[in-house]
Amino acid sequence: MSEKVNHGCKVNTIQLNMRLFSFIVLLLVLFTTFLPICAYAMPENNDIIHIEKVVMRFDKTDTTVVVTYNLNFFARMYILAFGTRHLESSFIDIFSKYENIQIEEVGYDTVKLSIKDVSRASDSYYLHDGRDLDTNVQSIEVIYPNGQTKTITDVRATPDIFYQQV
Repeated sequence: MSEKVNHGCKVNTIQLNMRLFSFIVLLLVLFTTFLPICAYAMPENNDIIHIEKVVMRFDKTDTTVVVTYNLNFFARMYILAFGTRHLESSFIDIFSKYENIQIEEVGYDTVKLSIKDVSRASDSYYLHDGRDLDTNVQSIEVIYPNGQTKTITDVRATPDIFYQQV
C-alpha cells in the first residue's frame, strides 16, 4: 500500500510566508521613506514648537523653569518615532541667552529646566536681568520665593525683576 503525501499544505505555507515577507519589506520601505520626510519637515528654528506657557520659580540666584508647549504634526510624528531627547537642543536654543542650563526632564508637552546663576545678590535683594528668548511665548509666570506670582502675556523676553529671599 502506498501512502499519499499531501504537499499542498507545505506549498500554501511557503506562499503565506512569502506574502508576509513581501508585506514586511513594503512596510520597511514606506517607513524609511516617511521618516526622512518628517525629519526634513522639522526646521532648525523653533517654528515646530509653539510655547504656550513658561513658569519661572526663583530661589536665590537660580530658577526652575517649566515650559508647556505644542508641536506641529510632523514634529509630533518624529518625536513618537525617535523620542523626546531630540527636542532638548530646541529648548537649549530658546534659552540660549542663559548659561548653566540643565534639562531635568522632557515630556510630550512639558519640559523642566534648571538654570543656575540667573540672578545676582545686591544687599538683601536678588536682581534678575531679563533676557531675550528665541521665540514668542504666550505667557510667562514668575513665582517669587515668597509665593507671589506675576504673569506677563505675549512676550519674547524674560522680565527684569527683583525679589527678597525669604
